[in-house]
Amino acid sequence: MRILRKHISELGFSNDFAIYDTQDQLTLIKQCMKVTETSSDAFPPKTLLNHIGGFKNNFLMPKDLKPDEMPYGHQLKAANLYPIYQAALKKNNALDFDDLLVLAGMLFQEVPSLRAYYNEKFQHILVDEFQDTNAVQYKLVRLLSESQKNICVVGDDDQSIYRWRGANIENILKFENDYPGTTVIKLEENYRSTQNILKAAGSVVKENRNRKDKTLWTQNEAGSRVLCYRAKDEIDESEFVCQKIQLLNSDEGFSLNDMAVLYRTNAQSRVLEDVLRRYGLPYQVIGGLRFYERKEIKDVLAYMRVVLNPRDSVSLKRIINVPVRGIGKTSLEKVERYCRDKGVTLLEGLRDNAQARLTTSAAGKKIFQFLQMIDELGATFQQGNPLELLTEVIDRSGYGEMLKKENTRESKGRIENLNELFSAVEQSIENGEDSLQEFLDSASLVADLDSLDDKRGVLPLMTLHTCKGLEFSSVFVVGMENGLLPHASSMSEPEEYEEERRLCYVGFTRARKKLFVTHARQRRIYGNIFNYQPSDFLLSIPQEVMTREASGFNTGIELNGKKLSEGFSKTPSYKKQSDDAYSIETKDGTYSIGTKVLHAKFGSGIVLNLSGNEENLGLEVFFKAPHGKKKLSASHAKLIIL
Repeated sequence: MRILRKHISELGFSNDFAIYDTQDQLTLIKQCMKVTETSSDAFPPKTLLNHIGGFKNNFLMPKDLKPDEMPYGHQLKAANLYPIYQAALKKNNALDFDDLLVLAGMLFQEVPSLRAYYNEKFQHILVDEFQDTNAVQYKLVRLLSESQKNICVVGDDDQSIYRWRGANIENILKFENDYPGTTVIKLEENYRSTQNILKAAGSVVKENRNRKDKTLWTQNEAGSRVLCYRAKDEIDESEFVCQKIQLLNSDEGFSLNDMAVLYRTNAQSRVLEDVLRRYGLPYQVIGGLRFYERKEIKDVLAYMRVVLNPRDSVSLKRIINVPVRGIGKTSLEKVERYCRDKGVTLLEGLRDNAQARLTTSAAGKKIFQFLQMIDELGATFQQGNPLELLTEVIDRSGYGEMLKKENTRESKGRIENLNELFSAVEQSIENGEDSLQEFLDSASLVADLDSLDDKRGVLPLMTLHTCKGLEFSSVFVVGMENGLLPHASSMSEPEEYEEERRLCYVGFTRARKKLFVTHARQRRIYGNIFNYQPSDFLLSIPQEVMTREASGFNTGIELNGKKLSEGFSKTPSYKKQSDDAYSIETKDGTYSIGTKVLHAKFGSGIVLNLSGNEENLGLEVFFKAPHGKKKLSASHAKLIIL
């Protein structure tokens, strides 16, 4: 920052430049989109900003890009907007966060005298957590150490888990080539974990090809074996975790805050939270919100509350312009003033708007469309199926489509949470709470219980990405199945798959004394039950450091004296359980229950049921949120079998 304040005039900015935060950047990119007549529906501003940030993290300026060689899509649109966005920043004498590094790098690259001055000024360069550096950070380090070459970096390539943020593992892997004569000191002694935990973690990560060769060791005792539990389903898995935590707390004196439960995705916390509350174990979600406090969950539940109770003005105000539908603050204030004067509810005031002409005609049209949607949802509710209503809310409101178009890591996580909400509703129905009122009451009570303060210490829950740098006496890594860890999105991408191994390694090495890993035979996805196979990573762990247990259901394997690989296929299976499963072969391929398909509009889905014959085949397919369950004709739907 000091360097930029002092020398940024070399790049055409004045030294009193402003620094734009995320909201400022969003405002500016929207202005650029308006000038270029770029549709925010087709190209969400946040997505375009993410791509521009990616360009900057790779030290790519507008002149370095080749839009003609890019496929049509968000990245191409971002590349075309990038120079316009940068020009707007310069016109405003402003920098965004990424510019703080990018422009510093440009200064040193384009002004040799300045580079020479700071090379002389900074005689020694030290970089910590080097495995997390991105391209522009490494470029800056290289420019600053160009003449002196007195540079020391500390890092662990096995803990490089932020590729999605721009971290480039190649920086640490190629360091010795970039700095010939480098002295490498391997810090292989571990002071935290037991021998068995280190062997388990090391056996997983050593399978990676792109890594520095090293083997962790410790003078600590061998310690307990890693306990691998095979659960019947996610509820059984969570109950096992709770029971073990209770025993560790009562019998072995482990405090709740010295244990942790780690998972791959935020959506996995929902069942854990439910069971922890049932067991009376206080917990805290670290680095995130509890399931029912997450924005997307509160938004969708607010829609359902309005359908159930049209007088609920708090929920109505929350959703009236979410997603954005052109009903502004001024219009809403006029309607609210009318409601106070007339003594009517907000929904009644909105319905009166057409006659009372409280708003502009444009806003009035948007309000009319909103009311139509609420009425349609009300008609769905009258059919008495909360699952169907949830599907319709996500679909008709445009909420699911909004998240899909945003297409960011955050929005994908929100979609996963909405999908988990389907499972929550389904489980509520199975528990006898089959009405919408009962489900919403239960969700409200959960939120109230979450707000209670507990002085006994709390159990930390967090994602594997969040746990880096922390340590606990006992650690539970849950959901170790193909599709979760490793995540489904990485299964066909070698670089991402290796990062999943590193993520697993990081999770394992958070444990000092005891490590528990769990996987479930079945999980509920979008309200339906599917089979899962144990994570491939479990196959890497030596038999002598791991003990296996299973719930009381028939696993099909013997648990004692057998190799882990027996009964554990490396091929992931997501087929739904069915007693009357059958297949029908068509000219386009063979369909059966569990077949994964791709639809041009609805995206990927799973076949739940079949009817008819080869020439007139009907399919019931469950698609990811926002679409839900659809009945399709195989001959007309133009599905691609995956």
